[in-house]
Amino acid sequence: MCEQAFSCLTNHLISVEGEIHVCLSQVRPTIEYLCSKKQARVSNEVLDTAKDKSSEIIDEECGLAITYSKKGNVMPHARYDCVEQDFTRTENEVSGPAGNNLNFCEQCYCYICDKLASECQYWNVPSACHCNAHNKSKYWKAHRDVALTGALSIFNFNLVDIDSELRHGGALLQKFCLELALEYNKYLMGITTSRSSLIPCICTCHSQLKMFCEVCQVNHVEIRLYSYTPVFNMVLNFLKQAEKEKPKAAAIMMIGVAKEILLHKQHPQEVFNKSDQTATPSQAVPIFMHRITSELQRMLVLSDFPPYLFNKLKTFYKALPLPSYCYIFTNCLNVLSWEDPFLTSILRGQNITGQRQKKGKKETLWEDFPVVLARVERMEAREEYRELVRYLRVIKCNDTIKLRALQDKVPFYFCKYGDFNSAAQSFHLNTSLSCCIACRLTPFQYKIYLKILRTGTVPAGCELSEERQWVLVEGGNLIKTCLLLKCSLRILFVNEVLYRDVYCWSRLIQIHCNDFTMKNDMPQVPPPEFVKNIAVLAASVLEDLKNGIVGLPKPFSSALCWESALILVTVAAVQMLHKNISMMKIVLPLIVAYGKNFWALKLLFDSLSTKEDILHHFCAILSNNIYVHRSMMIDVVKCHDANYVSDLVTLFLSFKQTTIQSLSIPVLNVLVEAWHEFKTMECLWIQSLHSFLQNKVVPAMEMVNTAQFIELRNKLNRIL
Repeated sequence: MCEQAFSCLTNHLISVEGEIHVCLSQVRPTIEYLCSKKQARVSNEVLDTAKDKSSEIIDEECGLAITYSKKGNVMPHARYDCVEQDFTRTENEVSGPAGNNLNFCEQCYCYICDKLASECQYWNVPSACHCNAHNKSKYWKAHRDVALTGALSIFNFNLVDIDSELRHGGALLQKFCLELALEYNKYLMGITTSRSSLIPCICTCHSQLKMFCEVCQVNHVEIRLYSYTPVFNMVLNFLKQAEKEKPKAAAIMMIGVAKEILLHKQHPQEVFNKSDQTATPSQAVPIFMHRITSELQRMLVLSDFPPYLFNKLKTFYKALPLPSYCYIFTNCLNVLSWEDPFLTSILRGQNITGQRQKKGKKETLWEDFPVVLARVERMEAREEYRELVRYLRVIKCNDTIKLRALQDKVPFYFCKYGDFNSAAQSFHLNTSLSCCIACRLTPFQYKIYLKILRTGTVPAGCELSEERQWVLVEGGNLIKTCLLLKCSLRILFVNEVLYRDVYCWSRLIQIHCNDFTMKNDMPQVPPPEFVKNIAVLAASVLEDLKNGIVGLPKPFSSALCWESALILVTVAAVQMLHKNISMMKIVLPLIVAYGKNFWALKLLFDSLSTKEDILHHFCAILSNNIYVHRSMMIDVVKCHDANYVSDLVTLFLSFKQTTIQSLSIPVLNVLVEAWHEFKTMECLWIQSLHSFLQNKVVPAMEMVNTAQFIELRNKLNRIL
């Protein structure tokens, strides 16, 4: 059908009086479009004619014949779009219906309620008058937004930004606010009770005479009590519910509650109660605000809110009317986004001071502790250890003690990405506090760090723990022996707790023994003259380390560097024993740590021999330890072969001092007592040990004719 034919038909229909929509089968859409373009008006008579299937409309000019038509289906529409009822547009008319706006067809919907007009409760209610609502009025559009968003309207969200999660949080908040208003009103009304219910009357007049005398009359008057506790409990339960919701809903619920409770006033007649912090708004509201702000701070950091929501929450909080007892929370939500230029420059290493010039003033990166903790948690989860180190080195916080605990993990974060040299140096870098990280290490942490720095492996996860699986750091360079030696000794010198701990020294000795024991099952013994010279040199080196001078002489980087390091550690351990032997109860771990390096163990005893009282005290403690910690001694024997036992006993017997010789007695006694245990376990070296005891130990003991050795020889002869 050509366009000229439609034009002719349209001109013919315009001449007919009355307004109607002509529905034609197959060609109705095109006709409606052309009619609307030319504002066609047709009479009801033509429509009635079109309904008759047998009737025809013939346009002789165009040669067009309409043989059938029917009325179209009217789709649901807003009242102002209705084609059957006229609509008069007004800006904000609410006193009554304007024009013919009260009338509606079956498919008319209320613009405000999104319900059928017949179901709208405010269609013709004065001061509401939803029948006048339309989409061209700012007043009615704002009214519709409030109706659609409910409690979310206070945040000024765009409708396109409101998702199901926000809508759910808004619905819960709106319901709670209604319940809270009722409970708060009860608090303002108070509860009537008698004074005697609070303070029992001790007067006997009313119990005997059934009346009140002038003395106790005041005890029975009615009084009104005001307690905020029911409101407190209601808010507390709602906050617990909010914490279980998804982040967006939880944020809306919490900050909405903050707005409500900040408006709560204390009743003038209410008594301030120090013992019950829930009894008055001035006591209870700060408790809630601390909880709300802390949780919101964490969510702003961890929840990846879209920028519009992030900024809306901060703007809304800034406009909250804080009473005087909540001024401390004024800037709590001034949280920097992860995209903030100041923060990103620090995390990328472009700003190492944590300061910047803003409007001519120096600004320092400062955040509340919950924000700092949340940032650390997020960067740990994402394994952003470089960024985490940069952040912790410059951040300032309101809680310096808790912040210091986080900063103490900086060496561990260095190790996590393989920068072991920086980790070793960071133990002694002074922070804004009075001491360094080394001063606060525990013995457990010290031993963990020694293992990390020596092996180049770290615990999986972000905690210093031996229980977790340990993994090799890819791309990490092992720390040099000299740097490890200096670092480990300096930590002991600045930390008194570690310095007196025998297990810390035993771990340090064990590490330096393993350095060259791993290469040879039986380590080579350095020349005695070399050991003597390095031991003399070690005393001055240790003094320098204590004074902060960290350079080491050439012998510690020579071919015998491993042996030199072990000598230095042994001399340092002797100095510690000279100073703290009177306070010690266990020294056996020191002896066990040397393993098969008996030349270094001999140096330990030779150095202790310079002071006879120290030597006697040390040997007495060691002898007692061998009996008390029998299992430790047996475990050491099981880990080594028969030569270990033989060399240990031979070492003790080789000394001229009877005090040291006597140490072989507890060792052999424990060995004799565990002999049957060794046989049951079928130790492979039991025959070698049997031969050694028979051929070397017993003859050597015959040279010592004390009663103890005679008794021990008899025991050995019986088992052999």
